Amino acid sequence: MIACIDQTLDRIYTLNVGAVGHGAERHERPHKALLLLAVLDLLDAGQATPDRIPWGAPLRERFSLYFAKVRLRDDRDTPENPFRYLASDGFWETYRITLAGPVPYEGEVLVRDSGTLFARLVDGVDLVAADANLRHRLRQALVARYFPNAAKQLIEPIDMVSSEDDDEALEVPGRNAGFRRKILEVYDHQCVACGLRIKLPVHEACYVDAAHLIPFAESANDHPTNGIALCKNHHWAMDRHLIAPTPAGVWKVSRVLIGHRSTGEAELVRLADHPVLPPTDDAYRPDPAAMQWRVERLIA
Repeated sequence: MIACIDQTLDRIYTLNVGAVGHGAERHERPHKALLLLAVLDLLDAGQATPDRIPWGAPLRERFSLYFAKVRLRDDRDTPENPFRYLASDGFWETYRITLAGPVPYEGEVLVRDSGTLFARLVDGVDLVAADANLRHRLRQALVARYFPNAAKQLIEPIDMVSSEDDDEALEVPGRNAGFRRKILEVYDHQCVACGLRIKLPVHEACYVDAAHLIPFAESANDHPTNGIALCKNHHWAMDRHLIAPTPAGVWKVSRVLIGHRSTGEAELVRLADHPVLPPTDDAYRPDPAAMQWRVERLIA
């Protein structure tokens, strides 16, 4: 079961959601993640089972309820597309009930298909979804990855971050791996401070880390806009509040660093006012509020 939950969480973090808009308005489409949240609700309520998720009013209404809480600009309330295309992400198969029995269906999904069209969770996702506790962890992961800023509207706050002693609640298996892969992808495996890029395809090795701007333990935020790619040296320095990326898009350096004391400090001092290298897609540009969080904690 551990392998199944890891695999399912990995699929959540690597959903092919796509992005829309331009510049500061560019963002990920929320539809697939929202539909999965709606499915989890139906499973909790006994209105669906892992092998029989009905395309109908209860699912669409739940989707619309969530959609209203997170929609951005030109997003449209269209659960039809994710119901069809989640199959390509390895979550389920769709099928239609006919007089001859269930038959696979891969065509267009329409409102009038209610009562005849269903989805069947597959490849270990069904086993995870059958367990109420694991469904809870899937919900946490979906919200942390795609909707951290709407967590209080989508899930009870206590479900997102528990007490400091409850380490298990903060450890979502597969979370770090999924977050890291996305950050490395959108920054092309390059440190946003020094530009270092070392990737060995044969060994799948990379010298760059995925660094949270606001730590996950504090923010429950695994959206890529809460992360940047940093080499080991600059990741260490940022986590110790010696350097910080600013909302202006440049680096700020702590005054406790003295360049003539060592070559290492000199390198960090020279980083001051240098640009923070941008991601390859504006949908994942660092959140200015998260960068400001770092600036405010810089050692004076």
